[in-house]
Amino acid sequence: MKKDNLRILLCDPCYSSSGVSNNIIPLAVGLIGSYIKSNIPNVNVKILKKSDDIIKYIDKHEIDVFGICNYLWNTNLSNKISNYVKKKNPKTLVVYGGPEINKDPVDIKNFVKKYKHADMLIEREGELAFCQLIQKWLEKGKDIKKVREKIDELGNCFFIDEKNKFISSPEITRVKHLDQTVSPYLDGLFDDFLKEGTFQPLIQTNRGCPYKCSFCHEGLSYYNKIHFHSVEYVKKELSYIAERINPPVGLHIADSNWGMYQQDVEISYHIKKLKDKYKWPMYIHCSTGKSQLPRIIKTAEILDGALRITNAVQSLDNDVLKTIKRTNLHNLQDYIKNMETISEPDIILPLPNETLKSFIKGLNELLDTKAPIRFTVHPTLLLSNTDMNKEYASKKFGLIKKYRQNQNLVGYVNGDLVCETECNIYATETMNENDVFLARKYVVILDAMLREEPISEIFYYLDSKKINRSKLTMHMFDNLKKAPLKIQSALEEYIHTLKTENFDKEEEVFKYVGKNKDDYILGVKGGDLLRYSQKLWIENFRDMMKWITNSLLQIIPESGEIKKEVINLKDFLETIYFERKNKGENTYKLTKSFDYDIISWKNNYKTKKLSDYKVKTNYHFIETKYSKQKEDELWKSFGFNLKKEDKYNYTSLKRMYLSRLKRKIILENGEEPKIKMSQMAAFNNAIEKYSY
Repeated sequence: MKKDNLRILLCDPCYSSSGVSNNIIPLAVGLIGSYIKSNIPNVNVKILKKSDDIIKYIDKHEIDVFGICNYLWNTNLSNKISNYVKKKNPKTLVVYGGPEINKDPVDIKNFVKKYKHADMLIEREGELAFCQLIQKWLEKGKDIKKVREKIDELGNCFFIDEKNKFISSPEITRVKHLDQTVSPYLDGLFDDFLKEGTFQPLIQTNRGCPYKCSFCHEGLSYYNKIHFHSVEYVKKELSYIAERINPPVGLHIADSNWGMYQQDVEISYHIKKLKDKYKWPMYIHCSTGKSQLPRIIKTAEILDGALRITNAVQSLDNDVLKTIKRTNLHNLQDYIKNMETISEPDIILPLPNETLKSFIKGLNELLDTKAPIRFTVHPTLLLSNTDMNKEYASKKFGLIKKYRQNQNLVGYVNGDLVCETECNIYATETMNENDVFLARKYVVILDAMLREEPISEIFYYLDSKKINRSKLTMHMFDNLKKAPLKIQSALEEYIHTLKTENFDKEEEVFKYVGKNKDDYILGVKGGDLLRYSQKLWIENFRDMMKWITNSLLQIIPESGEIKKEVINLKDFLETIYFERKNKGENTYKLTKSFDYDIISWKNNYKTKKLSDYKVKTNYHFIETKYSKQKEDELWKSFGFNLKKEDKYNYTSLKRMYLSRLKRKIILENGEEPKIKMSQMAAFNNAIEKYSY
């Protein structure tokens, strides 16, 4: 490389000292990198993500420009690395961007503390602004002081001066035609990520969001206009990825409302062709749109099991939705009722004006659609640059905030411990602390029973009896004091973690994590909802089955036949999950006799009752490589309870949810039964076939 070449390092850092904390390819910095390459001659652009790789690169090379993308999940990591860059070479131009960068923060003192060392900060879209900044920096002889003096000639930029004042440039026009940005995939910037085989490709087909939600930075008017890539641009990018990808890693689509626009249908057809040819993507992670649900359902049908509809509803209460400036599809439940595709509604807890009663009512309304559903309940994050952050500052809605460690994002960087925090709404004037804790207990129960469809037979049975599914879950919730003691203990342990791991100040989180660093790094502490919903199955399978079936018998008018049906379903589930019930036992083949042909009934449960299939039936249950996994292996698959020698590379496809641990069933005649597969079952089969 020539001496006059400009060396630019762009990063979206993730923790890597004990495994990779985030396996998403860093699209945002890639787009900036490819745009710079196309506009500035003699430039060398390097894209990195793993913190250890970034430090090694900084030690080995003299970097001219260091650009870093700052998100909630890497704020403190980014701060640590950028300060390290400045220490190694004070002349390096350090530039920050990303959603957490905001020239009008509520907590100015904390913002200044974290970012004053940055030479320049860029908010909102970054390609044009970053390129313009580099051009001005080169024009001024790489003198940042002279660049700052000409900040009026830049766009979307600001810096913090010696008096801690924010000096900003005018707002730059957004990129209207997204094809104007060069694809970092087609430019080869991401080839190393694709070759490694564990990073999930991230693409974006459009930018912006027409909604004005108060909790989201895209609720700002700046983002309300939608700008698109051409379909051909997206197709070329996807084809390039498909030819080089390791199929199990899946695909992540960054659009705020995937499936809502007509071009998404055409793109879905192309993805389906790639899926048929390359077995990729088997799984697509995205946020589906808030309207045009028939079109979204169509994209899901085209993608044949790879896509789940997220339905980011946030709340089902109209007063709450009005408060947060959000509008949901008015007949959402009617659409969901007829869906075969798994739906994962995003819900936020607690929101202003939400109550315990309205929150649970909303969950139950969706549950009782009888669709294949699972709730994704997020804490209410107090994000930078949102209306809700301003509402907190004005003491509106009685919002109480707390800081806590963020998703076990902890690790060592150049020998120093670093951890991420998140600022959550802990309670509101309409949901006090105890209300929130009760709501969270119900969420754990629902998550255990619904996530990845572990006991779908129980819900099918309720459907066939024309009994609302929520009647069972509410009976369990309302009678928690009668639940098995180990279940009660697990739920109370969860609440204890919420009480003891939330703090008034961020510094208290750092201090607490420092005292418990090994437990967080190894996943002994942390994990939130995921840990405790899985704990109910991994450590308490027998008690869960007993609790569920006893509750089922109590909500259905009792008779001898009902009791026999429920016991048969319980025996069926306990046998298909033989290793979970009988810890330590190892039996390759089990034969079990039932009073009903349960499998034939499952294929027709929407129109038939279990009693319609009353006939003595034998099934053979054969162990699989997944069914026989031991308890410690299950915990490890989620990144929990690791040993010091373990390395955990995050990917949801490795997680051993209960539904993946089923034994294989063979009929009496030696044939495999023809089972009408749910989307989840088909997905699990694909994963097993193309697993790492």
